[in-house]
Amino acid sequence: MLHDPYLPLFGNKCIGLTNGILDMHGPVRVPTWTTMNTTSEPGATSITLSVPVDWVAGEEIAIASTSFNGREAEKRTILSVDNSNP
Repeated sequence: MLHDPYLPLFGNKCIGLTNGILDMHGPVRVPTWTTMNTTSEPGATSITLSVPVDWVAGEEIAIASTSFNGREAEKRTILSVDNSNP
């Protein structure tokens, strides 16, 4: 569903704001997003990314779906990061 009836101006994949101020706090992250270097199969416990990241164990990431169905996205908690093989 590209548009949600409850968010008619913005659609359903956004942070929407009208007549206000959005003030976000936190560390600057580089990169802000990346792609996976290989396909992750269902039940996989690790992913391989295309670039090194500055993620830290305990943080959460969102893994987007390759389809248009946003409900197929997944949220995972990072257990460890290995940037030794770029």
